[in-house]
Amino acid sequence: MYIDLKELKTITLLYVEDDEMTKIQTVSVFEKIFKNIYTASNGEEGLELFKEHKNSIDAIIADLNLPKMTGLKMAEKIHKISQSIPIIFTTAYTDEDILLKAISLNIDSYITKPIKIKDLTESILKYVKIYREKQNLYDTTKALASEMKTTRKDYDQLKDKLDFLEKKIDFYRFLSEQFIAYIKLDNFGIIQNISSEFINIYKYDKADLVGRPISTISNNSSNIQRMMLEVLKKKEAIGFEERFITKDKEELIFHNIIYPLYENENNYASGYIIYQSLQR
Repeated sequence: MYIDLKELKTITLLYVEDDEMTKIQTVSVFEKIFKNIYTASNGEEGLELFKEHKNSIDAIIADLNLPKMTGLKMAEKIHKISQSIPIIFTTAYTDEDILLKAISLNIDSYITKPIKIKDLTESILKYVKIYREKQNLYDTTKALASEMKTTRKDYDQLKDKLDFLEKKIDFYRFLSEQFIAYIKLDNFGIIQNISSEFINIYKYDKADLVGRPISTISNNSSNIQRMMLEVLKKKEAIGFEERFITKDKEELIFHNIIYPLYENENNYASGYIIYQSLQR
């Protein structure tokens, strides 16, 4: 990834780290790269600093395991103030359940310790660009909305287009339900729904699987959990091949595409959907 040094010099960070030596070493490098650095030693202090400087902070770098208030809790509270501010965790944890919970809170990325400054800088630049694009789009839309006095005719035309799109979406939803095998999972890999085509292939009834873990139909659920982590980290679809088990104990190889789902108003990941095509 090309790193734009000039753009880095426009970025202000909030860095929350309780290990004093790590903080001193990292800040000494950050000060040469970024415009400004606010530092805190615990989650409560980090939250207060964000409240005080939220209009100037472009991204937050925080340790996962902070005193007084954990990094996860701090992130939850910060996202109630600003849903789109980039938050990147630095963590020594390798436990996938902990990382999965962290990323499901709409955390943009995580960097495992010891920190590699290049990797961290690339992540910061990537997510600050996305954040600023969203802010620019929001500001532009807000300005246009305040300037325009939409007529009833304009409103009716927009509503007609919206109704058409909703009908189109319903049609595609019907097609996917009837002709595409898919599994809908929650954040913990528990099956929430399956399609009619899935039932045709696997020979299970819906009641047999809904509420059961994905390991019910896979001997390699750890790989699926890794895919869940990866798709949330990248925030884009990922394809992979995996074996699944039918009700008749037959192992079938599927090409799978996993998507993160964002069905809540808070924009946090609510689960996943895995589309499947049988490999012949």
